[in-house]
Amino acid sequence: MSDCLKVFMGGDVFSDAGIAVVEQKLKKLRQEYSIDFVIYNGENASGGNGLLESDAAKIFEAGVDVITGGNHIFEKRDNYPFLASEKRVLRPHNYPKDIGSIIEGAEETPGRGFAYYECKGTRIAVLNLQGREAMTALDCPFKAAAECAKEAAEEGALLFVDFHAESNDEKEALALFLDGKAVAICGTHTHVQTADERILPKGTAYITDLGMSGVADSVIGSDAEIVVKRNLTQVLYKMENAVGESVIQGALITIKDKTVTKIERIQF
Repeated sequence: MSDCLKVFMGGDVFSDAGIAVVEQKLKKLRQEYSIDFVIYNGENASGGNGLLESDAAKIFEAGVDVITGGNHIFEKRDNYPFLASEKRVLRPHNYPKDIGSIIEGAEETPGRGFAYYECKGTRIAVLNLQGREAMTALDCPFKAAAECAKEAAEEGALLFVDFHAESNDEKEALALFLDGKAVAICGTHTHVQTADERILPKGTAYITDLGMSGVADSVIGSDAEIVVKRNLTQVLYKMENAVGESVIQGALITIKDKTVTKIERIQF
């Protein structure tokens, strides 16, 4: 392995504006910060819900190495074959599995949530998990995390985790549970970047939420005027994606000799 590795983990790409800002700014970001590997959450990339193959291609072309998912990753039903075949796209690993053992002939959940990649002679393991508090309850993310951390260690891989969850305490709890067993655990889903980036006691880089790549003056990517109107009236007016100046948000993790030396919150 090279003695220094820089990995950028990006917050949720939201709709066309998010894709556009990644296309326009990511290569410059990679150059300015000497970034070696990019992991980006893309579950909201296509119209604000789901991920189409055509949009994934744009994100990869912009300089992303791995796209992670979350609770909206399966919104585009015609895209299931792509999710099943593209190894650079992950969905939460703790979706139910071995369904065929319960119902004979039943289809398994498309795709994968844990995979290995190579960068600068280093083996990188990326794990995508989804939380259960205030979200659809999937299989236990702590159990899945423990199993994958054990495998990654046996494979000599550096483990990076995108924990797509609503609850801040669930994110922190998983991070401390995995401290020392993963290089980085970064939260996604809320689209609001938190200011708690730090290296945990046993050496794992952590931030509760990476934020969002999309329109800055919005309500988590949606048109602010409509969201305010919905809150004032409690009428479910149709949501629209925001238009305006966009930003890239995420965190840069620096590793030297397999040890995390820095986590830096990025707004670009």
